[in-house]
Amino acid sequence: MEQGGRAAAAAVNGRAWREIGRLLLESAAAGTIVSLVLGLAVFIVATQAHAAGGVGQGTLLLRDAGGTGVAAPLVFTDVHMDVSGMTARVRVVQRFVNPTTDWREGVYVFPLPDKAAVDHLDMRIGDRMIQGQIKERGEAKRTYEAARADGRKASLVEQERPNLFTTSVAHIGPDEEIAVAIEYQQTLAYDAGTFALRFPLAITPRYIPGTPQSAADAKDATAADGTGTAVPTDAVPDADRITPPVVVPGTGAVNPVAIEIDLDAGFPLARLASPYHAIHIDEAPDHRYRITLADGVVPAARDFELVWTPDVGSAPAAALMTEVRDGRKFALLMVLPPAADGTTAPRTPREVTYIIDTSGSMEGESIKQAKEALLLALDRLQAGDAFNVIEFNSVTRPLYSAPVPVDGATLEAARRFVTALRADGGTEMLPALKAALGTERTGTAMRQVVFLTDGAVGNETELLRLIEARLGDRRLFTIGIGAAPNAYFLKKAAEAGRGTFTFIGDVREVKAKMAALIRKIENPVLTDIDVVWPGGVTAYPGKLPDLYAGEPVILTAELQNAKLAGDVTLAGMRAGKPWTAKLGLATGAGAPGVGVLWARDKIEALMDAKRNGAPADEIRRDVVAVALEHHLVSAYTSLVAVDVTPAAPAGVDLLRSALPTNLPGAPHADAYITGLPQTATPAPLMFWLGAIALLLATALWGGLQPAGSPRRTGA
Repeated sequence: MEQGGRAAAAAVNGRAWREIGRLLLESAAAGTIVSLVLGLAVFIVATQAHAAGGVGQGTLLLRDAGGTGVAAPLVFTDVHMDVSGMTARVRVVQRFVNPTTDWREGVYVFPLPDKAAVDHLDMRIGDRMIQGQIKERGEAKRTYEAARADGRKASLVEQERPNLFTTSVAHIGPDEEIAVAIEYQQTLAYDAGTFALRFPLAITPRYIPGTPQSAADAKDATAADGTGTAVPTDAVPDADRITPPVVVPGTGAVNPVAIEIDLDAGFPLARLASPYHAIHIDEAPDHRYRITLADGVVPAARDFELVWTPDVGSAPAAALMTEVRDGRKFALLMVLPPAADGTTAPRTPREVTYIIDTSGSMEGESIKQAKEALLLALDRLQAGDAFNVIEFNSVTRPLYSAPVPVDGATLEAARRFVTALRADGGTEMLPALKAALGTERTGTAMRQVVFLTDGAVGNETELLRLIEARLGDRRLFTIGIGAAPNAYFLKKAAEAGRGTFTFIGDVREVKAKMAALIRKIENPVLTDIDVVWPGGVTAYPGKLPDLYAGEPVILTAELQNAKLAGDVTLAGMRAGKPWTAKLGLATGAGAPGVGVLWARDKIEALMDAKRNGAPADEIRRDVVAVALEHHLVSAYTSLVAVDVTPAAPAGVDLLRSALPTNLPGAPHADAYITGLPQTATPAPLMFWLGAIALLLATALWGGLQPAGSPRRTGA
């Protein structure tokens, strides 16, 4: 009886295990089918996201509304710069070429220097040249759309950010080329005896934080038709206008650029070089130089920079340039504070918080540069200092809850922390800045924040507002890392933080540039700076920051009296003692373009006031007035050029194409793809995930086949 009971129980248990086995096999089979479907779907989506690689060099395939591959318009860019004194006049010609049999509209988002005063547009069609006109942004948009609807050729240049613009070109005919030229004026950078001229060529894909919004909630009439890859959010309502599509790594670079520079240095040079591009230099008499790219053209994938250093004894201590226009006199002033006199002031204890960006866009060389820079900064800390390290990507992770005193244990923990950092995830800067700017003051140490990032964000205004509100008595120093950092945000953050901006575009520059930065921030050369003019002027910037070794004071002014004479006096505190310098207005050299530089600075000051709470309607009115008077593109004004004669056949369908850009550092830019929510196209990641899923699903399906069942072979 007992034996029969055990047999019955064993039978029940056997049935139960067989049932469990059957359920597991069914679940595995179902999972396999799902894996096959999802893998195939991901594979297909990824394949459709790729630019085609087999259609011939210089051709790029985009997907039209029906999913069919069509050749996209191409952009070729020619840049010519005339450099003299402290300014550069730049002409950028974008040649839009349509290799298709359709009528196309090209939309191209591109970077320019953040201080560029864009004041000219012309459109060339064959032998005809059409001059652009400056208009209020909404009016310019309506003018362009009316021309597009009438079949007339038109071009429109709009500002999305001070360093990010959009060119739209309507009715590019089959096999036709339309050239759109813009011109701008800019000042040169000068630091530690070296001039620098930078031309941005790439856009680091911006991370878009915030909650997605509907079109009605997020956009106004001037931003209702963005062609970007991101959707508007409450934090970045124009996200669809600042996220152009990108070419997937491995499919070749697009948008070739040729650069030519005529440099009138005015003095002998000890050095003339481009750190990131090979160049060819032709020298002419009177310290004039013609600079071109050694390779002829380069892909728009890494920012171009030209630097030159005056020979010993030729470096300027001051410069004054003036322009008289329509009875008004404008001035550009540069004064270099004195070099160190050999006396060493006592080193002030410092409380330094280092913020390091470890988001996905920092992968590759950028994170290597940032980590090496941070390790060098840690090595410069001394007893009596305090410090903290804050890492951020999608989340913020501080090493300590607040700055801690420097000693062997805390420094060793920091080095281990930095060495272990890896790049991944999004770019949520706001929590990191709140953490760095939220600690209370303890003691009398000089408080500083050093911020290492590529600045790849779309919510610049929100971040700048936070810095200005919570900075207190700290100084903020920004370090732009990578091939194409967001210079506008990084410079404005440093300006708001009364610090400096440093650009590191190559890992070989880390040691020298970090050493120079650390020497600077240990002791400012000049504080409490004021500029006194001999009469009434309107000068920008209104508030000057502390100056560090090698940095000049640079400002622009409109003189109320064009015949104003006398001295401009610069005053400040140097090593705790008053210091002054004077420069006579009569010494100013005439230079065209100074007026538009002043107007550009005034617009920037107005936009800063808006960010800090000034009435938006009043700011818009004032910006439009200045921009229209000086023919400048701004957040509220655009340049538009329209052909008078219809060119497209009646009833033609105009296909719109958002022209893609290269990822910074292309063709070695795969890092931007992995782990970047809302930062770049995930096509390669999806491609490989799909392929892996297909392989795993196939292997699993094969393993589930009953023994002896027939297996298919061949195609």
